[in-house]
This record gives sequence, structure tokens and C-alpha cells, in this order.
Amino acid sequence: MWQGIKSIMVFNPKDSDEQTATKFMDWMRDNKSAVGDKAVPNAEQTRILLKK
Repeated sequence: MWQGIKSIMVFNPKDSDEQTATKFMDWMRDNKSAVGDKAVPNAEQTRILLKK
């Protein structure tokens, strides 16, 4: 786990919409417990962590 982040979803701008949707659905299926966890940072908190 990197600085308290349990899972990270990486999107590639070169991916098609179908590839992005597939990646997201795979991630959701594999990380159901992390999605509802209050310890998961929101988008703004993630940006701050990744800039460090």
C-alpha cells in the first residue's frame, strides 16, 4: 500500500472508451471493499498524494 492508498485506477488517454470501461469494470469487481472504505481518498486528496 502506497502512503495509505489501497488501490489506484490508472486510465490511459490513448485507450478507447471500451478499453477504459473494461478496465474500470475489472477494477470495480476486484476492489469492491476499497470503494466503500472511508479511508480511500477522494480525487483531490489523490492528486495531492501523487504530487508528493
